[in-house]
Amino acid sequence: MKESNENQELPSWHRKSQKAYRINRIIIILQMVAAFVLAGVIWFGVERVTGN
Repeated sequence: MKESNENQELPSWHRKSQKAYRINRIIIILQMVAAFVLAGVIWFGVERVTGN
């Protein structure tokens, strides 16, 4: 609730009120998730190849 009130008070030129800010934040989160998934795939692949 508090966040929505802050968004209404921000001027239109403010970076947090722009659509690109929200899109970039979602892209960053998706990249972080993808990095963890790929790290897991690499980890299991190395484990499988080394036979441990």
